[in-house]
Amino acid sequence: MLDVVAFLFHALHGAHNGAAQRGKAVIMADEKKVDVTPTDPAQDDGKDYKAMYEQAISESRKWENRSKANAEKAKKYDEMEEAKKTLEERVASIEAANKALSDEKERAKLVKSVANATGVPESIVSTLSATDEETMTAQAQAIAENYKTPGGAPKAPEAGKFPKDGGNVGKTTAELFADAIKDF
Repeated sequence: MLDVVAFLFHALHGAHNGAAQRGKAVIMADEKKVDVTPTDPAQDDGKDYKAMYEQAISESRKWENRSKANAEKAKKYDEMEEAKKTLEERVASIEAANKALSDEKERAKLVKSVANATGVPESIVSTLSATDEETMTAQAQAIAENYKTPGGAPKAPEAGKFPKDGGNVGKTTAELFADAIKDF
């Protein structure tokens, strides 16, 4: 449609000879009519456009068939890549878990040795933020300076006997009760 409009413009301005020679459209200036008479495309520039079109279609069909044939292979390849990726991810997660367990085991050994060396209980040493033995020992020693473990319950007098405070040593409870009611 644009070609026709362009030819009309050129025809009105005296440039219709080239259009007529190309066989696109012929404009008759006297009658103001458009005469569209296509000519054989083979005459234009010596090219067989129909043959070129058929060749392009045949080439397109060839590549379409190859694409369809390779589609299944491509799908299998993508699945294998996905499985490989999944396998690599699984291996990486197992290695990470193994490293975490190894690190935890090493930390437990370190906590135990620092606790034994400083006398601070393991439960307290395990809460320290240090990751190496030197720093953890320094932290544990700082705690040990201010932390004293209780020595147990205070010593009680002899079991079943009263302290020596006026002759009640060695008396039983019944004897003490009897002495207490005498005064009433």
